[in-house]
Amino acid sequence: MNLYEITREAQELASLLETEELTPELEAALVINQDQLQTKAGNYAKVITNIQSDSDSIDAEIKRLKAMKETKDRALNRLKDALREAMLVSGIDKIESSLFKLSLRRSESVEVDIVDTLPSEFINIKNVVTADKVAIKEAIKRGENITGARIIENFNLQIK
Repeated sequence: MNLYEITREAQELASLLETEELTPELEAALVINQDQLQTKAGNYAKVITNIQSDSDSIDAEIKRLKAMKETKDRALNRLKDALREAMLVSGIDKIESSLFKLSLRRSESVEVDIVDTLPSEFINIKNVVTADKVAIKEAIKRGENITGARIIENFNLQIK
């Protein structure tokens, strides 16, 4: 008998007790039902414990894998930075091998020192105050002097 059937039978027995007196047959049925429920509940508890254990193991594995990924990502960034720096110091823009093509690609980004010192047209107001870097970049490229901001040139490593 499954848990649903045991529960349904217990409800039926409880309904009978509301309208009838406790007979020896009804009492025996209640005892059997309770024994079945205890047995079934014990089995459910075993399954729940096993599933909880599996879930805990999966959580631990996720944490382990996240830590491993973070370690790999840090190593990856260090290797890329070292290669980019070596290429910059050597004055080499492109390296081609039989397996890879490496190249330095120029890009620009706006660095803002103090957002509060920027003119209001270059500030985006959100929940926090941020600089409108797109507008700042356009203004600097037009020749305007923006206090607290400048364009810096970056070299990003591309591997194809």
